[in-house]
Amino acid sequence: MAIYIQGIGSVSPQRIDTGTKEIQFLQSDSNRLSCLEPDYKDLVPPMQLRRMSKVVRMGVASAKQALKDAGIETPHIITLGTAYGCLADTENFLEKLLTQEETMLTPTAFIQSTHNTVSGQIALLTNCQGHNFTFVHRGHSFETSLQETMMWLEEHKANEDFSVLTGGIDELTNHSFDIMSRFGTYKHDEEIGNSFTEGTIAGEGAHLFIAGNVQTANSYAKCLDVMLCADHDIEKQLKKFLKHNHIAAKDIDTCLVGLNGDSRYDETIVKNISSLSHAQLLGFKKWCGEFPTSNSFAFILACLILRNQQIPKELYLNPSGSNDKAPENVLIYNHYKNKYHSFILMQRL
Repeated sequence: MAIYIQGIGSVSPQRIDTGTKEIQFLQSDSNRLSCLEPDYKDLVPPMQLRRMSKVVRMGVASAKQALKDAGIETPHIITLGTAYGCLADTENFLEKLLTQEETMLTPTAFIQSTHNTVSGQIALLTNCQGHNFTFVHRGHSFETSLQETMMWLEEHKANEDFSVLTGGIDELTNHSFDIMSRFGTYKHDEEIGNSFTEGTIAGEGAHLFIAGNVQTANSYAKCLDVMLCADHDIEKQLKKFLKHNHIAAKDIDTCLVGLNGDSRYDETIVKNISSLSHAQLLGFKKWCGEFPTSNSFAFILACLILRNQQIPKELYLNPSGSNDKAPENVLIYNHYKNKYHSFILMQRL
């Protein structure tokens, strides 16, 4: 079943304008990409804003943008994906647990450290009293949320006004960056842009969108299917995925692929999609960094590409091989640490 994307919201290291439907790419030489946060005072009441941690502010801002873009005030249900949850609040609680020797602890940081804090705050601010789920499935968190969205819309296909707020959210903190750096997850600054070294670029982001059953004047694109894969025989699973959706490999004209510059993975990832010989290969992790729900950033990019019928030159992995063919069928192929693979098929309206 196809679902229609009717509004998008994004807080990322890049400037995405949902009004003009344009994106401004900002180059960085750092091994850590932090989000460009908007002026939250225009989106959230100041008294509520000061009680929110960074990831909650990012999630609420992204949700407000998506709702405004879709022209609705309250979604019927909310379903989000996050792997790390509210890291800063978790760290704050654990730090106080140690420094105060487990005595006189206030419960606020603990309450706000749960993974569903973001979706709960969004529900309160939008008066959404429907189903509210947060999926915490590591590198498949966003994709699982998207699957849930498609199942709910299938169940309510008779209701043309039914809307779902969904997406992926993860934040990066100093502690998490330092810990993961010790395991060789990230490159050193001087290695940025070198795909022959181990490690990638750290990232974060909140990318939400409104999905519905019918095409509207606001619709960006339609999402046909999503598939979660194990870490073996990805080529075979891609063929199965395309066959299930009655589309040939030669009909995929654009592929957003999750290459992250890590020499341990990139060669294998390219080999997995060798059958897509007619597709333009686009890279997105250079602009958002690597994190478990980075695929939600690729989803936003796919929506903009299909709506604008134009591919930003910054995304081309092989600029010399680019052409002017208008995007029709976009495949998003992502992986996280070469363990969590997924395919998302999107199509022009």
